Amino acid sequence: MNPMQKTSFLIFSSDEKFFRMPKSIYLAGPEVFLPNAFEILKQNKELCKNKGFLAVNPFDGEVPKDLPRDTTLARTIFEENCKLIDRVDLIIANCNFFRGACIDDGTAFEIGYGFAKGKEIWGYRKDLIPLHLKTKEILSVVIHDSGYPIDIDGYLLNEDFGNSINLMLEFSIQKSGGKLVQGGLAEVLEELSHR
Repeated sequence: MNPMQKTSFLIFSSDEKFFRMPKSIYLAGPEVFLPNAFEILKQNKELCKNKGFLAVNPFDGEVPKDLPRDTTLARTIFEENCKLIDRVDLIIANCNFFRGACIDDGTAFEIGYGFAKGKEIWGYRKDLIPLHLKTKEILSVVIHDSGYPIDIDGYLLNEDFGNSINLMLEFSIQKSGGKLVQGGLAEVLEELSHR
């Protein structure tokens, strides 16, 4: 049996006192693309453990090592990551921009999938500068006739509501009962450990 299936229920000890199993967390983010991904994700899991949580990451799925490196492998990774999310109590997502002015699209999917499954979702960013202002720092823009900045691909920077990431993601996090935190994983865990 997967250890994730045993989380968040009461255990009775011989002296009739009870305690709650650690909450389980799925760590979403683009760390899987780092050259030292295994080391970083291991450190992140250890950080969670030190705060009393049981963490899994996208590398923890049951992916056979003999699969060809093609869409069969990609599909299996997708299916296994969904299974991991299904089993956890909450998701913590790295919402820093990735390869441009948006969060990693795989992480965005995991936030949406988790929200649809009723998971509590937390996110973190180095800063909480409003999205349209942060995007202007990253992309080349000019002023359009509408008064909004427009990027070189022809898209307006008109999501100027004060949210720090795409509104569908930020409010998925909020509505799930979580929060978008300024800082990193450690700051999210600190907030969670004091609830």
